[in-house]
Amino acid sequence: MRDRMLPSMRIHNNNTSHGQNTSLPAFSNMSVIAASAAIPFQPGCQINFSFAQRNAHFPRASTLEMGRGQPVDKFHAAQRTREFGTSQRELKPGWSASGGSRSWTAPSTFASDAHGSRVMSSRRSVASYLERPKTLPAFVHVDKVQLRFKMWFKDDLAVLTGPDRTIIHNTILTYNLIDDSITIMEPRQENSGLNQGLLLRRQRCQKPDGSGPYTWRDLAVGSQIIVRGQKCHLCDCDQYTRTWYNEQGIEVEEPLQPPLDPNEVRERNERKKRKDFEMAKQRRIQTDLMRVEEVKHRFLTYDRKVLRFYGVWDDRKSIFGERHYVTLRYYLFDYTLDMQEYEGGPGGRKSRFLVRQKIPKRFTRLEDLSSDDHNNFVGLDDLFVGATVTVFGKEVVLYDCDENTRRYYEQQVGQTMRRIDIAEPTVPIPRLPTPPSNGLGAEEDSLQNTKMLRPKPVYRDMAKYKKYAGKVMRFTAKWDSEKPEENCRTFIISFYPADDAVSIWETSGDGRNTGMASGKFLERTRLTKTGTHGSKLAYYKQSDFCVGATIVAFSRRFVLTTMDNFTARMIDMASDDTTATGEFMGSPSARLAMQVGEDERMALMESFILADRTKSGTISLEDVMEILAKHLHGFSDADVMALVDLGREHTRDFSGGIKYEKLYNRVFETLHSSNDAPSSFPPSAP
Repeated sequence: MRDRMLPSMRIHNNNTSHGQNTSLPAFSNMSVIAASAAIPFQPGCQINFSFAQRNAHFPRASTLEMGRGQPVDKFHAAQRTREFGTSQRELKPGWSASGGSRSWTAPSTFASDAHGSRVMSSRRSVASYLERPKTLPAFVHVDKVQLRFKMWFKDDLAVLTGPDRTIIHNTILTYNLIDDSITIMEPRQENSGLNQGLLLRRQRCQKPDGSGPYTWRDLAVGSQIIVRGQKCHLCDCDQYTRTWYNEQGIEVEEPLQPPLDPNEVRERNERKKRKDFEMAKQRRIQTDLMRVEEVKHRFLTYDRKVLRFYGVWDDRKSIFGERHYVTLRYYLFDYTLDMQEYEGGPGGRKSRFLVRQKIPKRFTRLEDLSSDDHNNFVGLDDLFVGATVTVFGKEVVLYDCDENTRRYYEQQVGQTMRRIDIAEPTVPIPRLPTPPSNGLGAEEDSLQNTKMLRPKPVYRDMAKYKKYAGKVMRFTAKWDSEKPEENCRTFIISFYPADDAVSIWETSGDGRNTGMASGKFLERTRLTKTGTHGSKLAYYKQSDFCVGATIVAFSRRFVLTTMDNFTARMIDMASDDTTATGEFMGSPSARLAMQVGEDERMALMESFILADRTKSGTISLEDVMEILAKHLHGFSDADVMALVDLGREHTRDFSGGIKYEKLYNRVFETLHSSNDAPSSFPPSAP
């Protein structure tokens, strides 16, 4: 090991003489360990460091050669053989001259003292140890190992003035661990006018205080060094250097940003201006070519294709103004429009109102007409039925279009346009508001006092009174309240169609432990609808009472749940279209769908499937009526026949068979189309 590692070390030896310098270089960790004798050596080997005084400079070649499978220093290979070669006279007991380098015994070579292990001096054991080293020498580890730093320094040019006088040099400092040498190189820049490239050849740089050359301990990100009188700033290092310092237990600072060079900033701006100019020139040429191709394409595609809209311009705010009915035509080829006016109305004589041209969206000055941006003019997105187009300050409302335009929007835009009615409603005659009732007598009597000086009795429909005298329509109802303890209350609501009076009887305590008493809840009286008073006073009528309806009596809401058989027969016998079933619930299929809950639909379909014994999808009319019997309260004979027609295969089918799947689908699809409740078709019969 002596010929491989020791020549690279400068060791403090107590036996040193002649005043030679034996200080250790700072880059070698192995030298420090060897000097303090803190490493163990192989048994039988004793190292003597006295030979280190022969040459204080220790010149070292940076090239190694391989010998016996190990890298060997060519400079010291011959000197090692001369100095440490063995002979028969030098052999001691335990060694064999013919046995090779491995024929040796292993005597104890370690000695202990107060400071730890101390290496014993033995020239013979050193020679045997160096022939087969167990680890590589230190100079082998650090050979060709370089640490790279980014560095910058300022330079003032005396021949220049102004901000360009100061130049920032961004350089790369390379530190060689093998001999503490430094190389500084500045990357070359094209047409910079400076002598760039290698600024400092590989050499050791002495510190200004004369304490020795710069070592790797003096180099750190953020530190400053002085090289040949120039102050240099280290701002960054590569990843290998950062990792190497971390392995040595030294934390490397984050990279720093060097200052910008004024000349480089100026050149960069100039290059950017030239590049932007060239790019703008290319874009302008490309835009012109694309515009020509676009015009050609639009001419071949949209020539003779015109969209026609009908609009109205209301000018009655000005003196002698009137409504102008116009036709606006939009040419798809070149985005131009023209307008024609119909004199006197939509069917009047046509005349030119505006010549064909592009119409700006906001017209403030003449320069708006010569803009090259199509988005500044009225386009296809601004034209549709219901839009308001501003034509040089005149607001034209589009209310209709022709069939060709409507078909074009449906195919190209996916928008369906319908005509807007522009007929003006008649202006009602202003009337004084009806004063509120004074609380004396019925409200109809108070209203009569406001109509005439000699009030007349309120009109009574005597024909209706004779027809329905003594007849009562009874419904069961529940209280629709936000309080859960009130939702369990039940009532019987009686409606008297002779005079449209209503009475309510509570049945919450009939045979139930509810804590509520049964009895009269509301005397017979006429109930006014919510939000009606004065001249718009309205009472509940027979058409408002049906199963599922909500009746409000003095701010209390009642939901009608069922009716008695007499009430059902009264509704069935009513042939007037203004009855409750016709006006309130709509078609028979919609009413049936609303009465059948979502949880009852599956049971209804299962009943149809069970009735279909032949699995043909058809059941008899009697089975259908038996299954739907509990849901047909309030349906007249005409309503039942309308439901039966929904399940027939065709209108001339008198076989008596009903397609129950068809009937089910048509009933609940009607409910789904009216958005009252979702419809779901259960699986068909197996």
